[in-house]
Amino acid sequence: MECGSRLREDTTDPLYAEGSDREVYPELARANLLRMQGRYEEAIEICRRIVGRFPSNETVHALLGDIYADQGKLEDAIQWYELLVELAPTNVHYNAKLHNLRALQAAQVAPPPPVSVPEPEAKPAKPKTLAYALFGVLALILIGASFVAGARMSALRQAAAEPIKPAQGTLEPPAVSNAPRIPPPSASEPPAVANTPAPAPPAGFAGMSGAETDLAAKLSQRLNGAPVWCAFDPAANRWQARVRIQSGVLNRARVLQEAIALARAFFELYPNSPSISVGVIAPSHAGGDALIFSAELPPQAAAVDPATLNDEQAQAFLQQIGGWWNPTVNLQG
Repeated sequence: MECGSRLREDTTDPLYAEGSDREVYPELARANLLRMQGRYEEAIEICRRIVGRFPSNETVHALLGDIYADQGKLEDAIQWYELLVELAPTNVHYNAKLHNLRALQAAQVAPPPPVSVPEPEAKPAKPKTLAYALFGVLALILIGASFVAGARMSALRQAAAEPIKPAQGTLEPPAVSNAPRIPPPSASEPPAVANTPAPAPPAGFAGMSGAETDLAAKLSQRLNGAPVWCAFDPAANRWQARVRIQSGVLNRARVLQEAIALARAFFELYPNSPSISVGVIAPSHAGGDALIFSAELPPQAAAVDPATLNDEQAQAFLQQIGGWWNPTVNLQG
């Protein structure tokens, strides 16, 4: 009835066209649905029936072009859109679609870019060459390990012969350490300590490792420069530390203050350590230093403020931790 009628001018969507589309709209909708489902042959068959009845229907021409374009059959799609442009030469949408299809077809038939030929790969080394190279690498590793071990042994001997110097760096437990080293008490001890020059390390603490020296330096810094020596006991898996009283009155409260201050400084660095063996030493009349007090202090000792520790608190603290006092030293208080 309306064969060859024009599409509505205010839309470019063929399914909303007027004219003969009103007669075949259900068929067009069915064909488009089959197209979206990928059932292209069934959709084409419906469209061809519509074209047989309405050869000038622009909507069915556009739908056939789109179906072939979806399948990658650009030549067939171009033919249907060329017919469509002849039917509607002023339709901008159809002309743009035809231009895009021709551009896609030109890109497909264009000659491929030149392919660079890869250079021949180097032939793999022969097994004998790989074996020689492997033995060479192993020899270099062994030589390097021997050199590092010799340098470490030399450094340890030099540290044992020279005075201890505080070192800075990351603190780690030493890999190798001697057995627990606690210096023996001296025969006598004065009730007060005068200012004396920096002492030599106590017996058993000479030749501290790098980690032990580093910890001693950090503890000494927290104790206002008081001399500190450290050692790690691998058998008991614990640290030992000794602090030296330089000057002042020597009594039990003072000794406990120094021991607690040393423990507090240690647990600030190692809050997860189960305990630390602390000791307090002081100069003796016979020369050298004597160990006055030694105890195993838990982390709870860090809660005690040594600056406010009085005699009563000192006695209560002693009852909790026990500890060892040098019986040959007559302390005041």
